[in-house]
Amino acid sequence: MVLSYDDGTIEDIELARLFDKNKLVGTFNLNSRYLGVTRSWPQKNGDTIYQKYVPKDSLLIIYKNHEIAAHGTLHKNFGDILNKEILEEVNTDIDALTKLTNKDIVSLAYPFGNTNASIAKLISRTGIINGRTVADTYKFSLPEHYMMWHPTCHDSKALDYLSTYLEMNNQELSLFYVWGHSWEFGDVKRWYDMVKFCNKVGKAKDIWSVGNGELTKYLKAIENIEIKNNRITNPVDNEAIWINLSTGIKKLNPGNTIKIKTMAKSV
Repeated sequence: MVLSYDDGTIEDIELARLFDKNKLVGTFNLNSRYLGVTRSWPQKNGDTIYQKYVPKDSLLIIYKNHEIAAHGTLHKNFGDILNKEILEEVNTDIDALTKLTNKDIVSLAYPFGNTNASIAKLISRTGIINGRTVADTYKFSLPEHYMMWHPTCHDSKALDYLSTYLEMNNQELSLFYVWGHSWEFGDVKRWYDMVKFCNKVGKAKDIWSVGNGELTKYLKAIENIEIKNNRITNPVDNEAIWINLSTGIKKLNPGNTIKIKTMAKSV
């Protein structure tokens, strides 16, 4: 399960605490230039929304157990700006967040969810290894393209799909990918639903709650596994993976090989 939240507004504090309480991992996509300020966002209906962002010096406290990711330093719509500006938005965000946290920034959520194949290819040059859209699939499938990663659904619909997900009992890898904004939880019902959602997921015994970056690295590691002559080999420069054998689930460390009688599935 991936829980991906955008912008870095002050409401992230309570959401991160909720995740921590239920031992869940969030991916928080931040606009570095707005950290520590209050920003006005004019709306199409003439209203203005004011958002307060988390302080720069609080990132390692608020997001201690979570992934910090990029979201464009100024949240510009990538579909409206030149390639040069897109790279500036992403690289500046990566640099700022890296300096503030001393962490590798490898994930990104596209501002306004706006992207295309050309933009995705451009951003892949920056060191970003996955990019999330807002094109909900309402499915639990793995991404077809890491840099154009379509989520399962917005959190306002997450409870509607949770029972189906928890009742799944197949051997194929599946993914429930939820996205949203913590400032949307000003709606009390939506916050209550999120608390209920997290409590249920936290009690499940067979769900790996993971940051988008770590999951991407793991899926790439599976692609690198060598299966030949009844042997499964994990290359020495790969990530550790887990193999579902008839005798149970076994960890396969980099450089190690498992002999098998029949084909196994990676999990």
